[in-house]
Parts: sequence; structure tokens; C-alpha cells
Amino acid sequence: MSGLSLEKKRAVAVPAARKASAEPIQQTEPVPPASRFDTLAEEILSDSLTGPLTPIAEAIRDGRTAEAASLASRTITAAARALGPRHPEVLTLGELTAYIAYLTGDVRHACELSLNLAYRHRESADPTAAYANVLSAAAAWRAIPDPSVALPLGHTLTTLWTLLTTEPGPASTDDPHLLESARGRLPRLAARARAAGGSA
Repeated sequence: MSGLSLEKKRAVAVPAARKASAEPIQQTEPVPPASRFDTLAEEILSDSLTGPLTPIAEAIRDGRTAEAASLASRTITAAARALGPRHPEVLTLGELTAYIAYLTGDVRHACELSLNLAYRHRESADPTAAYANVLSAAAAWRAIPDPSVALPLGHTLTTLWTLLTTEPGPASTDDPHLLESARGRLPRLAARARAAGGSA
């Protein structure tokens, strides 16, 4: 699945930034495999998230994203204190927080959170989860409207992505054009950032 399916099946308020990114993907660019955002959307729709994740998922399904964000923030703070920052439940809460940010149009925050989670999963020797978070970060990154913000995040994204391709895991066997597409966007962002700086 290449795109989020949640808003296709439930009435969820989707911001304009989600419907049309700052720099639309060209038709010739490869479509990435499922990101963590994709799988979270399916898990939310199927009611498969349990425990403290349940009320957050219910709020997302009902379109109460502000409430979902507040619940996630409170829950992740308590869980991290009790279980530690790398506990699977804490990491899933972090992924939900990033997904909520993406749904509400805070794509910079969604990208930053997803990159942080990808690094944590890599450090925990979970390359599959790390790559899924990298793909989520890439989805959010493409929707960042300000090239001066997107450019440094793009360098962080492609550096981590490159590392994952050199290690055992799905990133090393996936379509290499996906990473090349992300790298190819960096010069365009740099040019837009220079143009914006010159016109300021």
C-alpha cells in the first residue's frame, strides 16, 4: 500500500498539506512500499491496537486529532518513565504521535519524530522497523513547504537511509531508485532555498 487508507474509509479531517504536498511526486518516481504510517492506518481501522493505545486510536478514527495528540503526549511521557524510552510500547506511542502530526499537517514534526524513531530502532537492531520509520519520514519530508527546513532534514534522512542499505534488512533489498529519488530532490531544495533567500 503506497498511501494512507484511513481517511478513505472514515471521515477524518485531512489538512491541505496532506492532499497536495509542497512538491508533488512526479509520476515517473517510484512508489515506496508501506511505511509505518500505512501500517498504523490499517491497525487503527482494524481496532488491533490495544491497552493504552486504544483511546488514542479511537480518537483518530473519530477525527478528534487534537484529543489524540494530547492523549498520546500524556501516555508516552508516563510510559517512557515507567518502561524506558526504547520499550516497544513507548516506540509505538512515538509512531502514533508522528502519525497524528502527519494527519494534522505538522509534517516537519512528523518527519523529525519518524527519523528519531528510525535511529532508535536501528540502535536496537530492528532494521525492519527502522526502515518503516524512514519511509514515514520520507512521506512527511516531501510535504514540508519550506525548502530551508526540508533541506537539512533531507540530508539527515538520506544519510540514515544510506546506512540502512549497507546493513542486513529490507532497505538493502528494496528498490534503489527510492533512495535515489530522495537524493535527487536535495539539489532542487537547495536551489529553492537560495532563490527564497535572494528574494527575501
